[in-house]
Amino acid sequence: MKTTLICGLTLLFLTLPLVSRAADAPALGSSLESVPPQDWLEEKLGAKLPLDVPFVNSRGETVLLDDLIDRPTLVVPVYYRCRNVCNYLLGGLARALPDIKLTPGESYRVITFSFDRKETPNLAAKSKRTFLASMQGAFPGDAWDFLTGDEVNIRRVTDAAGYRYQKEGEDFLHPVAAFVVSEDGTIVRYLNGYRFLPLDLTMALIEASENRIGVPIRKALEFCFSYDPENRRYVFNLLRVSGTIILLTLGSFLLYLILSGRKKRS
Repeated sequence: MKTTLICGLTLLFLTLPLVSRAADAPALGSSLESVPPQDWLEEKLGAKLPLDVPFVNSRGETVLLDDLIDRPTLVVPVYYRCRNVCNYLLGGLARALPDIKLTPGESYRVITFSFDRKETPNLAAKSKRTFLASMQGAFPGDAWDFLTGDEVNIRRVTDAAGYRYQKEGEDFLHPVAAFVVSEDGTIVRYLNGYRFLPLDLTMALIEASENRIGVPIRKALEFCFSYDPENRRYVFNLLRVSGTIILLTLGSFLLYLILSGRKKRS
């Protein structure tokens, strides 16, 4: 018993520095160009969007966010000329929305807005037609608004949501994310990436209907993945995750040995 316990403790102390070094490893790169777009998203759960902000919808009409956000709402920042991730983001959303077991337009609505001040309502209308057509009538058009706006009002919304973007040539660097707000504009959940699960969307919208703030998972994802600036993608951090699993396993084993030893003595 003592020998096993000593071996376990030795392994535990040998593993601790390994996990510590992996967990404390610095971020790759310090310049803005080497920082992944997701790191430009500061999750401000519980913050409120400014609902007095005017935008222009796909019909060319000026509307306030207060006119649109009157129920749980999924808000999706993009720019319509984007040739890459924005299309994946909206396409992923268009695939997931018909499978949500809530009534669009009654239980929730969707707002997509462009953070490119130069984009027009015509571009918004074209994007709306494209993604509604891909859903083949499975989603009502009046439950999904596509908006444009000026720089000041766009910034008011993105700053309130902790969403950073930067123009780079003709394109933009930006996070690939959406967020869900309650009927008073309170941010209750962030959804990262362009693959949406209907269950995740449903739970986020239910949380918004109950004005419950969701639990952020971004820190857990950052622990498991590291950004590779050379290839501009996330890679699984095998050393960090496996070291943590070993540490937890050894800790559980040692706890078992200690408790079983006490039972034998008693």
